Amino acid sequence: MNSRRLAAFLALAAAGAVLPGQTPSRATRGGRQELVVTNQNLGVVLESRTVTLPAGRAELLWEGAPASARTETWTVTDSRDAGVRWLGLTAPLPGEGAGDTEWLPGLVGRRVRIERPGGSTAEGEIVAVHGPTPAQVLFREGDSLVYGEPDARLSLAAGAGTAVRPTGVVLQLDSSRAGSRKLTSRYLVSDVGWEASYALTLTPDEKRGRLEGSFVVDNRTGTDFTPARLRLLAGTLRAASPPMPKMMAQRAGVAEMADVAQSAELSESRVYDIPTPPVLARGRTTFPLAADADVAVEKRYVARSTYWLGAMEEAQRVPVGVQYRLETKPLARALPAGIVRVYADSGAVFTGEDRIEHTPERTDVEIETSEAFDVTAKRRQVSFTQTNRTDSESSYEVALTNRKREAVTVLVREQFPGDWTVLESSVPARKLGAFSAEFPVSVPAGGEAKLTYKVRVRIRG
Repeated sequence: MNSRRLAAFLALAAAGAVLPGQTPSRATRGGRQELVVTNQNLGVVLESRTVTLPAGRAELLWEGAPASARTETWTVTDSRDAGVRWLGLTAPLPGEGAGDTEWLPGLVGRRVRIERPGGSTAEGEIVAVHGPTPAQVLFREGDSLVYGEPDARLSLAAGAGTAVRPTGVVLQLDSSRAGSRKLTSRYLVSDVGWEASYALTLTPDEKRGRLEGSFVVDNRTGTDFTPARLRLLAGTLRAASPPMPKMMAQRAGVAEMADVAQSAELSESRVYDIPTPPVLARGRTTFPLAADADVAVEKRYVARSTYWLGAMEEAQRVPVGVQYRLETKPLARALPAGIVRVYADSGAVFTGEDRIEHTPERTDVEIETSEAFDVTAKRRQVSFTQTNRTDSESSYEVALTNRKREAVTVLVREQFPGDWTVLESSVPARKLGAFSAEFPVSVPAGGEAKLTYKVRVRIRG
């Protein structure tokens, strides 16, 4: 090497430039981590770590990045305060992963030892890999192909040439000084989401119920999170290209928490700040949403049918749905979207479930959980007349039967096309919307009742 090249080489080294083969500095785990999880399979990670950097250009290995980290969103939020210039990063391409998703494909064609929950073991060959865990791996065991080993542990014999597991992403920085300082990375991560889960336990008369709620967080990122602060964001966010969720088996765990989350408005969403956040291990974690609440319940029976344009000879069976209206106004809190499961007989009998959308404070909730067993409906067309090219008139009879020991009211709801008018009915009709009407019909205990009505429908050509 001549003197000019040697001088240039030494100048670069003194400035802290990254030289070929130079080992990057390491940003190991252990700093403060904050996590915001949306209910749209997306989270925001904000993580602070103490690092040691040379002066000048340097590479920093940020270990433990999730396999599903959206590295195109990565930034260092406090670079100016830390005296560094953020120049970008290098990371595996999407789909290659930054953790198990790259390590597992490296084992395709290899023999592995499969240790299953409960202590049983098997020997198998990895044929194909479709995700970041053994739950998405195709194995050959003897003459059989087996897809998925949920919660299994894979191991190889010593010296079997195991693929090197990636440890994170490499950040490119330009540091104004050598020494230790704190850096905070922010990035989006896919394959993590949440929803609410509710249980409504009815009193014997089904006029009140105890409402319990839980948060259910599914972590498919390929890594565990230990957040010092955890927030769950309820709302509908727009995304240019939302990531598709991956199929995998779920492991349930319950985190003990002394307190429950309180919600607050954030922009156009609702955020729940979780006190004493649990570890979000790979799999499923549940923890309380709110303390038990006593709510008033109104039980309804709803029979829905749709108008048939033209003559119809056959009578139709009309399902009668069981609906509950929950008076949640006294709760004075918003309810995030999720599934409400209903239990009767002191909570011993499951009677159905329904999904609710995000519900603002002081807004009642309606759920429909099953089809009535002792209340039935049958509808038949009595007459049909085409009065002109666009208008027709139809008469219907809806026969309702109640085999219960108490009288019930069945809300018969009909859907009509075009412009419609109820000309006559045995029970006054109530217009619900542009294309629907409702007839509340009282049916005595152990008895029957009939609804008759005539409707004119105009279909404009």
